[in-house]
Amino acid sequence: MPDPYFFLNSVLAPNRGWVALDWQSESLAGTDFPTFIRRYAESAAAPLARVLPLVSPIQAGFVLKEEFIGAFANEPVIFVLPESCLADEQVVGRCKELRQHGWSLALQVETSESPHQARRAAFDALRFDAGFARREFSARDLNYIGNAGFRKIATRVDTYETFEWLTWKGIEWSDGHFLTTPRQRRGNAPDLSRLKLLKLLDLVRRDGDTREIEAIFREEAKLSYDLLRLVNSVAVGARVRISNFSQAIAILGRRQLQRWLQLMIYANNPAGGDAANPLMQIAAARGRQMELLGAAIDPIPDIPELTDNAFMTGLFSLLDVLIDLPMSEILKEFPLQDKVIDALTDPAGGGVLGQLLLAIAHGEAGDFASASRILSSLGINPAVHAKSQVTAFYWASRINADNHDD
Repeated sequence: MPDPYFFLNSVLAPNRGWVALDWQSESLAGTDFPTFIRRYAESAAAPLARVLPLVSPIQAGFVLKEEFIGAFANEPVIFVLPESCLADEQVVGRCKELRQHGWSLALQVETSESPHQARRAAFDALRFDAGFARREFSARDLNYIGNAGFRKIATRVDTYETFEWLTWKGIEWSDGHFLTTPRQRRGNAPDLSRLKLLKLLDLVRRDGDTREIEAIFREEAKLSYDLLRLVNSVAVGARVRISNFSQAIAILGRRQLQRWLQLMIYANNPAGGDAANPLMQIAAARGRQMELLGAAIDPIPDIPELTDNAFMTGLFSLLDVLIDLPMSEILKEFPLQDKVIDALTDPAGGGVLGQLLLAIAHGEAGDFASASRILSSLGINPAVHAKSQVTAFYWASRINADNHDD
C-alpha cells in the first residue's frame, strides 16, 4: 500500500476554543504501527501535542506492541480503540495496565450498549459520531455516560445546531468542521465593518499613502486601540511609548502591518467587542499550510510570489462564511492576483492554488481519500504534508493562546 497521509483537525470545547486536535491517517486499517510511529516522529508533532493533545484512532493490536508502547510512553496522545476490542481480553487487560501508567485511552462507540460495557479502569474517554448519539443514545444512556466520568468526544459535528445540542447534553469535546460551513443567518446584513478592514488591507498591500491609512484607523476605535497596543508590546520592541498612528505604522512596517491586518479580519469585530472569532484559528492554519505546501509542489508552479499568494488564498478562503457574502462580491472590494481569485471563487477549477485549497478542505471534512489524491497529484509527499500541517497548527494555536492572554 502507498505511504498514507495523516490529517490534523481541530477539536473544540463548549466555548468553541481549541482544546485538542484530531490526528489520523487516511486508512486506519492500512496503516501499520511502524508507519504510525514514523509519521509522528518525522512530523515533529510532540511539541504541538504538548500544547493541544492529539486524539488518534489506532488498531487495537497496537497496544500489544512493545515498540509502539515505547514510542508513545510519555506522549500526550489520546488513543482511540475500536469498539470490537471489548471482546479481546488481552487488549482490555493491556489497556488497564497502560491506564495505570498514565495513558489516556478512548473507546470508539458504535452501539448504545458499549458505553455500559466499557470500564473506567481501561478507558477514560468515549468517542462517537454526533448523529449516532442523537439517534441512538437514550436519556438513560446519556445520564450513565455523564455519571460514569468518561470524557465525551463527538465527531462529524456538521451544524451549529448539533454542536449546541451536544453542549447542552454535556459533551465536552466536539470536532469543528461546522465552523467552516455558512450559517443560516435569517436575513442578517453582511459584516460591513470587515469589508472596511479589507479595504484598509488592500490600501496597505498597494503601498498606499500613510495619511489614507491613518484616516481609516481614526474611524475605527477598536482597531486603533489594537494597533497601538500591538506596537507598544514587548514583541515589537519599541523603546518609547507610541501614541500616534504614523509612528505605529512606521515601526511595524508595511509587511508586518499587512500580516497583522489579515489576521485581524478574523480575530476581532472592528466595530466593537473583544471576543476572538473561532474561524481565525482555522483560517490561519489554512493559510500557513498553503504557504508551506505551496513551496513543496513538484514541479513548482509558475505563480508570482507563490508562498505569499498561497498564504492569502488559505487565509481568505473563509471570508464568505465570516462576512456572509458570496466570495465573488467580497473580491470586488479587495482585488487580488488572478490566480488567487480563481482559487477562491472556484477551487475545483482554480489551478494549482485551488487544488491545494480543495485538498485542505477535503481533509477538514474527513474526506481523506480525495485529499490524498490531490496531494499526491501535486507531488507533495506524506512526510512533507504531515510536517507542514503540524507547523501550521502550532502557529495557529499560539495565535489563539496569545489572544486569550491579552
